[in-house]
Amino acid sequence: MVNGLAVAASRLVTQDGLSLLDPSLNRAERTPEAVAVSGICRERGESLKTLPDFPETNLPQYSTAVLDRPTGTPQKPPQKDDLLDYLEQEATSPWTLKPHTQKPYGKMCGSLCLIGQDEDGNRIAKRIVCGREWCEDCRDISHRRRIARVLPRLMQICPMSYIVITFPLEVRSMMRDPQVLAIIGKKVRRLLRRLGYQKVYTRWHFFGQHGEKYHPHLNVLCDGEWLPPEQLAELKDLIRRKLLPRSIAKTIGKDLDIRYAYRQTPKKIMHTIKYVTKASFRDIDWDEPLANALYGFHNGCFAGTWNDPPKWKLTGTDKKFNALLPLAEGKHPVSGKPIVWNRRPIPFVLVLMEEPVDIGGGYYLLPPIREPPNLAVRPTNLTELPDGDYRKQTNLVKRHGERADNILSLLGDGESYS
Repeated sequence: MVNGLAVAASRLVTQDGLSLLDPSLNRAERTPEAVAVSGICRERGESLKTLPDFPETNLPQYSTAVLDRPTGTPQKPPQKDDLLDYLEQEATSPWTLKPHTQKPYGKMCGSLCLIGQDEDGNRIAKRIVCGREWCEDCRDISHRRRIARVLPRLMQICPMSYIVITFPLEVRSMMRDPQVLAIIGKKVRRLLRRLGYQKVYTRWHFFGQHGEKYHPHLNVLCDGEWLPPEQLAELKDLIRRKLLPRSIAKTIGKDLDIRYAYRQTPKKIMHTIKYVTKASFRDIDWDEPLANALYGFHNGCFAGTWNDPPKWKLTGTDKKFNALLPLAEGKHPVSGKPIVWNRRPIPFVLVLMEEPVDIGGGYYLLPPIREPPNLAVRPTNLTELPDGDYRKQTNLVKRHGERADNILSLLGDGESYS
């Protein structure tokens, strides 16, 4: 104990060799390098008093205070509570979502819900999400909804052709404009339609797996099958000539990279649909100016006629999307009847309090609203009074009747005395 106090006292020495516990030091500047000590204190209503035996310091007022912490000493990280700013959020689910201060591009995603109901009273809740590809909170929800939206049409294609069109690095700077991307997609759809394809779906991927650089490539799904080498070479040549002028291709010495494949089984077709509809722009820090430019860009377009019946069915674990297919058409997954949505959103935490059934894609089946309890049963020992009985009248009528009887009684008494 004595050695510990000696070490602590030796630390309370300035660079000039003066002890900080010396009463002659009336005031000391509060600095982070040394302990600030003041031998002067003031009590309420009194003048300044010097207390040399009880100097004031800027140390924490508890016995376990550390006088000097060496550099590099590991410290316990402060605990950050996400619920501190709960009341400052407009509508939150703070135990599952990040606070607004950590998301510079928007509010808390998925914190609100819409409630819908069909004519039979079957209720369902839908989480409101932003749908941005780089949003970690709703990426999986948006992906499942995207699959459910395209499945009713793409299930009409079997076998399915899969084309990937990649542009050279030298021309990608001109493809940062969403309007240019939309024009290229429209050209591909029109070209394939003129070549005899009846059903075409296109969707852009903006980055590769790790997002090192901007890597736009167009994914095309259409009703096709295996092509002979001559027809495949002719199709690739038509696409190259349509999308990239020959003068630019000769100048840069490169051309479009086009890959063609076809899927014959439902399992492979479903795997391709999942890959095409996935989010490729998974981090906004990869290219924030491009993310701002893509605001409102409609990615994923159809062309052709889509009136045929489904040619394949979902199998295995993909059957979970069967519950989402009616929702893509605005129908309840249980009854198949149209859903009427309430336009006033409510916090998602209120939906969780009802213990809903999660069917995927941010949709939740809610339990039916409980009917009001029946009226209390009337005791059987009560006797029903006849309609003419005065006791069946209201209290107001009884009071008026008693008043009228009193007046008639007074008048009768007056007449008898006269």
